[in-house]
Amino acid sequence: MADLRKQAEAIKQVPPLPQPKNPAELEKILLLMNSPDNFRRAAAEKSLNIFFKNPSCLPALMMQITKSQQFVARQMAAVLLRQRLSAQLWREHSKHWNNVQKSLLERLVKEPQYPVAKAVAALAIRVAKLQLPDGNWPELVPFLTKLMSNQNDKLRLVGMLMFRGMGENLGQIVVESMNSFAKVVESGLKDKSWRIRGEAFRAMERVVNYLDTKERVATFSKLIPIALQSMKDLLSKKLYDECRPALEMLHGISDSPVPVLEPLLEELVMFMLQISVQADELSIADSAMRFVQSVVEYRPNRMVRSKLVNDLLKAAFFCCVKDEENPFDVDNTTYQKIGVAMVAQLADSLPYKLVLKPCLNTAIKLMDSKQNPHQRRGGLAIIASIAESYSLLLQEVLPQLLKRVMFFLNDRNPYVRMAACVCLTQLCDHVQPDILDHHQHLIPAMVKVLDRQGEHHIVRQKIATAMCAFLEHLDKKQIKDYIKPLMTRYGQIVTHDAKMREMAISGIHSIATASEELFKPYFNDTMRVMLSFMERKEDEHLNLRARATDCIGAIAASVGPQEFEAYAMRVMHLAEKNFDLEYFSLNEATYRLYAGIAACMGNRFTKVLPKIVERTLSSALSLDGIEFKLKGSDMSAYHISDGQEESDEDFYNMVDFNVRTGAVDEKTAALQALGAYIEHCEQGFLPFVEVTLKTCSETLAYPYPLIRVAVSQILHEIVEMTYKLFPNQNGNMQQKARKILGQAVPLLLNMMEEEPDKGCAASACDGMKMVVSYFGLPILKLIGQKLQKCIILLLQEKSPAQAFHGQEEDGATEKTEMDHDEILIDHVTDLLSAIAKTAGPAFEPMFIATLPHLLKFNMPHRSASDRIMSIGTIGDIGEELRHKLVPYLPRLIPIIIKALADPEVGVRRNAAYTIGIFAIRAGANTKSFSQNAIGALQPLFAITRERKEGKSQDEKNHQACRDNACSAVSKLMGADNRLANNQAVVDLFISGLPLLCDQEEAKEVYSRINSLLRTSPKLMQKHLPNLLYICSRALTNPHVTTEVKSGIAQLVRVIARGLGQKCKDVMSRLSNEQRDMIGRVLK
Repeated sequence: MADLRKQAEAIKQVPPLPQPKNPAELEKILLLMNSPDNFRRAAAEKSLNIFFKNPSCLPALMMQITKSQQFVARQMAAVLLRQRLSAQLWREHSKHWNNVQKSLLERLVKEPQYPVAKAVAALAIRVAKLQLPDGNWPELVPFLTKLMSNQNDKLRLVGMLMFRGMGENLGQIVVESMNSFAKVVESGLKDKSWRIRGEAFRAMERVVNYLDTKERVATFSKLIPIALQSMKDLLSKKLYDECRPALEMLHGISDSPVPVLEPLLEELVMFMLQISVQADELSIADSAMRFVQSVVEYRPNRMVRSKLVNDLLKAAFFCCVKDEENPFDVDNTTYQKIGVAMVAQLADSLPYKLVLKPCLNTAIKLMDSKQNPHQRRGGLAIIASIAESYSLLLQEVLPQLLKRVMFFLNDRNPYVRMAACVCLTQLCDHVQPDILDHHQHLIPAMVKVLDRQGEHHIVRQKIATAMCAFLEHLDKKQIKDYIKPLMTRYGQIVTHDAKMREMAISGIHSIATASEELFKPYFNDTMRVMLSFMERKEDEHLNLRARATDCIGAIAASVGPQEFEAYAMRVMHLAEKNFDLEYFSLNEATYRLYAGIAACMGNRFTKVLPKIVERTLSSALSLDGIEFKLKGSDMSAYHISDGQEESDEDFYNMVDFNVRTGAVDEKTAALQALGAYIEHCEQGFLPFVEVTLKTCSETLAYPYPLIRVAVSQILHEIVEMTYKLFPNQNGNMQQKARKILGQAVPLLLNMMEEEPDKGCAASACDGMKMVVSYFGLPILKLIGQKLQKCIILLLQEKSPAQAFHGQEEDGATEKTEMDHDEILIDHVTDLLSAIAKTAGPAFEPMFIATLPHLLKFNMPHRSASDRIMSIGTIGDIGEELRHKLVPYLPRLIPIIIKALADPEVGVRRNAAYTIGIFAIRAGANTKSFSQNAIGALQPLFAITRERKEGKSQDEKNHQACRDNACSAVSKLMGADNRLANNQAVVDLFISGLPLLCDQEEAKEVYSRINSLLRTSPKLMQKHLPNLLYICSRALTNPHVTTEVKSGIAQLVRVIARGLGQKCKDVMSRLSNEQRDMIGRVLK
């Protein structure tokens, strides 16, 4: 690295060559631009930079293009002139326009070298971009059209190349003659030359975004079947390289908002699936499957309606099990990666009922294959790929899955063992916290693989990764017995096994995180080893240094300041030196170290904040690792100076960029570290709040969601800090809180309204929920209207983050149930409920504005989770509105009563909860709907393991639903005394006891029993034996609060007096625990 930096500095000092005085000297300089010698090339480039300021540069370079005998000089002259031909330079040479245009067309015909002809064509397109919009150069298009009918393949190729360039750079002009363009492209698609077909495919892709009328879209759409047939011809001859432009064209068109593919979408998907499983070329299969993934992501309803889900799954499964040399190749595409990505996309985008069962059944069948290791590996890969999307659903089958996965850790095939390790990692990452209950089986199984003599090094690395994922989630009690044996083992690996050293450090990191102060006995020995790694400066050891740096941060946060202080100065010194090595991963690790030390030292970290915050903010705003360049292909005619004559938006559309992953990771770590400084230093961070908020504002323009999520987390920490330091006083915001929130809140609102990523928008909603909950009505008075506008936009599902969610695709009206947008919409309704809780009855205006949008989610064709959310949110808001709810009950009651019969148990449960809320808030108005409500609630008291599409529902959900129904009946009886005197209603209420799941309703229902015993003793007499049993169950339930149990104890005494001599007989039928509890109450 140091040598490269020195050479770069030396190149900067190279003087330019003398200015050319004649064509021969200019030709020589042009040839040097192709020299392998960096210094000679730099000198030539500097000379040409000066030459382009010469008034004669344009005719001189055109002479090289037309007269030079050196094809490299001709090509270089065309390339450089295209790059430097600004609009201003062109205007300065207006007297040469006709000669330049004529010379370019002649050269296109005469040029014998295709690379030169291509460079000349690109230059011609640049000239066309400057001329055609003003009506100049009218002979260009007829000339190109004539070329396309030439018998010479080379000339037709140049003609098609030019049409492609015009489509890319002058699309608006091209589509004005759409019919003529379509004829040219059609002839290109049918041309006998595969290269001409390739340019025709590219021309289609370039022009599609300019189609602005239905007629032009229709004309273009007619080219798609012709393109597909041409593509099939190429594939039938196994001309895979020639087929790539067609696949690129389909990818580009599918990403376009212009719906040219819609009529043929199903046919296209099936064709692409066929390619993915039949193509001999891996990259072609990958491209085809990525096209399908894109369609699944953005057109999920279409795939369901077209009944393509099974075909999609079959193709994905085929790729998962395909025989290949190394399915775990990290650096290259593999069929396994293709299949896993497709399964994951299906799980993420389509209803679980269409995907989960086929995935589980297929995976189990494949894993049962004794003869074919690729099938066993593929089965494990399928489970790994659905772990994230179906983390909650997999909890029900987790024991069986773990048993199978642990079995395959000992498979005879190393790739099957690798797959088992990867599958285990995914389950450890996502099926939390349930998987932690299996630590007694999992840790020994993983350690066995880690210790196995002769084990494949990749298997050991992957099992080490799985172990890290598992260990870091354990609590102190769970990890306590494993610390010593694991630290001993990792210590040996760190000392003696160079290949596994980095993984061992990660393992120590996880143990330190989970064990907290229990790590202290290992602290000093571990620190000595980690510090020795932090001192390594060799390039090959920088990853090791980064791991050690990261590990020390975790250790510091675990052991606390007393132990760590002795090492703090040395660690901070080495951390500062990390940045001198200019290595992204090391910088990233250093920021995590700083975050760990901040957590360890707390306020004492304030001393070093000025320097560290400056460094951290610098990384957050740094452009290191970002390469900006003009968008476009090899035929792009954009020039950087065009931005001066275009709108800002158009100019930014011209610019593209590449960002190294390491740069993104460093920025994310830096922003997360800022959050840690705020959290742990609090008041000590106040001097840096303003500059931090400014940095947040600038960083929100960064194109990677991970960065913007980290920004939102900083805003959360700033809100939290502001609340702790400057809470409301006497119902008013303090001036300092007003100042800080005046900068932070607009950023959060802007993210809600304009953020294109759902996760970022959801995080912004959470931040606003904190703001509202902490600062109450004063902040709502300031931002209420803007906040309401943002919430309505999100409820309408019209924000940029919801561009493809909640819309009926392709004008479809079928009732298609898609999965709930749990990433964002739940956060929106949580924010809405928080506002209602803060505002109380004053929430009514916002309730009026948002109610129609909330009810939209309860439509029958919406997903079950949407309907659950809608009804539950209305219930939460109704509770806070209090008396202001009454005018809206006539509209809402029929909706909620209908929801009590919803096929989804979660909807019924929330509807029962909401009916109870309405009963409390309606007061005397409850009588208008109480009878209908009781009739609708009655079926909810029968707990059955319902079957839906052959699959048992979760019994706990039905029990919780009955609990809510029982509480609703209790509240209805409290509001309408006619019900409390009705034997059938009382019997129904008692049949729902004891509460089985939702003990938050315990106070309501057990208090109602007491009330009924006082007001309706005759109706309750027959229930006394059962009531004693009910009370005994509640008293022995650990989830019932002490306060409620105290009231139940008094109730038991009343019941016992009512039973008299029968009490002993009833108690004899209780369990020992229940009998003992009742006995203690009655003493």
